[in-house]
Amino acid sequence: MKRNPQVIFEAVLSVLIIIDILVVSLLTLGLLAGIKVSSMYSAGSFDLIISILILLDFVFIRLLKKPSDISFTQFLKEKWAYIIAFIPLTFASVNLFHLFFLNTVIFFLGLLKIYALFIVLKTTAKEIRKYPSKTKLDYATFILLLIIIFGSYLFMIVERGVNPEVPNYESAIWYTLVSMTTTGYGDIVPITVIGRIIGVFLILSGMAYLSLVTATLAYSFIDVFREEIAKFREKTTEESETSKEKSETIEEKIDRLQNQLDEMNSKMDELQGKLDGSKKE
Repeated sequence: MKRNPQVIFEAVLSVLIIIDILVVSLLTLGLLAGIKVSSMYSAGSFDLIISILILLDFVFIRLLKKPSDISFTQFLKEKWAYIIAFIPLTFASVNLFHLFFLNTVIFFLGLLKIYALFIVLKTTAKEIRKYPSKTKLDYATFILLLIIIFGSYLFMIVERGVNPEVPNYESAIWYTLVSMTTTGYGDIVPITVIGRIIGVFLILSGMAYLSLVTATLAYSFIDVFREEIAKFREKTTEESETSKEKSETIEEKIDRLQNQLDEMNSKMDELQGKLDGSKKE
């Protein structure tokens, strides 16, 4: 993977976009589950920060480096997802205009923002998807997000009203995250059988994803090591060939000098013979 500020920025932005997708998805589904207003404000504020970062990426990386043969209108048509992604729809609908009475509007705006974020993510994560794409970690991450979103919702449905520790959607999300990371604080314990089954599934999903992440990291390190070895071998081969060419050139020069010396010796012998002949006369 290229090591430059742009790639590092896009790598960090890609991670933040994934988190924003999770946050907006939880907010969108949380509207149906009765999410707290304070949580909606927090989600809107986080979405505003990510929107600003996407705007910076759009202006300083996409727009300034636009190919000259592409018109501005055509460029906007190709990058329409960026325009939607850097507009803080969640922040505007929740924090600015307080459209809590229009849950349907917030819901569809959230779906639109999630779709745009996925398209932008494919662009920003182009460089860092080299190894995850080989190990299918990108698909696993998408599945993990779905498990977190819908697993929390299902857990809340089966436990709310029965379990006093799960009064709202935020508590279900907390239980999902704690279970998938196998932390196990024990502050929320499922009571229903279905809730326990969901808990076991969440734990196994988290362990499987962590194993895949570990395998991906190991694969990336091994692949980098192989590339370095290949570069070293190529460099050694080139130096060897260069040394061989130099040695052959030196040998050719020595041969030419030897031939010249032989010619000089033969001429000297001829002159010596002529001199000896003239003395005898």
